[in-house]
Amino acid sequence: MVEVSQPVHVEGREIGALIGGAFGMVFVVVNSTAMTVLAHVAALVVAGFLLAAILLLSLRNLLRWRAASEDATADATRQHGNPFGWQYWTIVGIEAIALFGGARVTTALGHPELGVAWVAVVVGTHFFALARIFRLTRFHVLGAIVTALGALGFLLGALGDVDAIALVSGVLSGFALLAFGLAALLPPRARKVQRAAG
Repeated sequence: MVEVSQPVHVEGREIGALIGGAFGMVFVVVNSTAMTVLAHVAALVVAGFLLAAILLLSLRNLLRWRAASEDATADATRQHGNPFGWQYWTIVGIEAIALFGGARVTTALGHPELGVAWVAVVVGTHFFALARIFRLTRFHVLGAIVTALGALGFLLGALGDVDAIALVSGVLSGFALLAFGLAALLPPRARKVQRAAG
């Protein structure tokens, strides 16, 4: 698995994992309703477990680091900068405009089912910009995966397989976000094993 290219502020990593996990859960919840009852319940259970793991690990790490070394955290912020500065919020603003604008366009064109595919493309591409801010090379991988799933949704729409769009661009994108959020919080030894296996 791809690892961090440079150290990133620890709070940035934890908060980023929480944000990604929350959005991943939303992707799964919103887009799994058309699945069979058993598959729908299974998707929600697995997604809920992953989100709970992200939440617990993030809170544990944040509390541990703040209690053990507030000075070290402050030094990291001064050295590497606050990842949630103006650049981050500029990217988020552009993303929000693209999300709502694109969704309105697809609906106006008579293809509301493509809305989730558009969302996946926008969410995926914004990770390429975030990769530079957070100095996380894994964001390039996550961005490529989610963007590809969104593009595949448009292809499925063109082929007439409308029912599969929500599963591919929605549910699978959600699990990708959850999986990468959890992977970011793995202990260093576990990440080394994953990197060696990959």
